[in-house]
Amino acid sequence: MGKKSGGRVRVKQIGGKAPMNPLQDLMVPPEEQIMLPPKMDSSVSHFWPLSQTFSMQYKTFPCIWPTYIDVTKTMKEGRRISKGDAVDEPSIQDISEVLQSMNVRHVIQPYKGYPRDVESRWFNQGRILYD
Repeated sequence: MGKKSGGRVRVKQIGGKAPMNPLQDLMVPPEEQIMLPPKMDSSVSHFWPLSQTFSMQYKTFPCIWPTYIDVTKTMKEGRRISKGDAVDEPSIQDISEVLQSMNVRHVIQPYKGYPRDVESRWFNQGRILYD
């Protein structure tokens, strides 16, 4: 097996020097691997109206997540209004159009995901900060 030297045992390696990977046969080739899209920058913000881009202090604005008014979500998932008043799968563009028609200053953050609803981080992401 090996030689004793000072209380330590030295083991000789038999065979090649390269370590063998026991799961080599199970590896998926790189061309067949699933590649996820890159994560978008969640700090991107679009202002309305554009003329007030630098004067808006939007960090203190209240927030509307599309999940708040989505009829397909439960109260536990984050819906905040009754199903009778809710909308079927609202988007941040829809909410922005309504706010523009009412002349409300707002900021669109398209790559934010609602923390309580995991599904909204992928499918219906974004939020609106309004003044």
